[in-house]
Amino acid sequence: MEKNQNIIIRIDDRFIHGQVTAAWTKKFGANAIWVVNDKIASNPALKQLQVMLAPPGIAVEVLKVEEAATKIKNVNNNLKILMLFENPVDVLAFIEKSGVNVEWVLLGQMGYRAGRVKVEKTFDIGPEDHKALLKLLDMGIKLYYQQLPDFPPKPLDMAEKIRSIKF
Repeated sequence: MEKNQNIIIRIDDRFIHGQVTAAWTKKFGANAIWVVNDKIASNPALKQLQVMLAPPGIAVEVLKVEEAATKIKNVNNNLKILMLFENPVDVLAFIEKSGVNVEWVLLGQMGYRAGRVKVEKTFDIGPEDHKALLKLLDMGIKLYYQQLPDFPPKPLDMAEKIRSIKF
């Protein structure tokens, strides 16, 4: 199956914020942002906040993982979507449910919480996140960490680093 070039998946637990609106949409030429998160999609106030934070001219959808997996199957080819997820578990669920074939996932921000270990400067994972990342790697999906678009991805491929983590 051909890799989908119209979807950019980024894990960023801040969802729509300054870096996304100012930098990532421009870097990828995205004309749509999908916030994919069950909690936000179920809360009208949080959902509206995400829509309000988007830059002018960018279509925003706030969807549950299941909704996004269904909707992506019928998306217009003219749409270039920056998809924002809170964690790797939701990314894996989306990919498995949708059947979408992506070449890579961009790791951005997952803040520290008890039980998480630091992978990179702004990216900390727990055991369930680790399992999901390993499964994505086993599916042949590359993982890149990049805080800002004008910084080079670091390291270029996270496979070795993710595989070496023990919980």
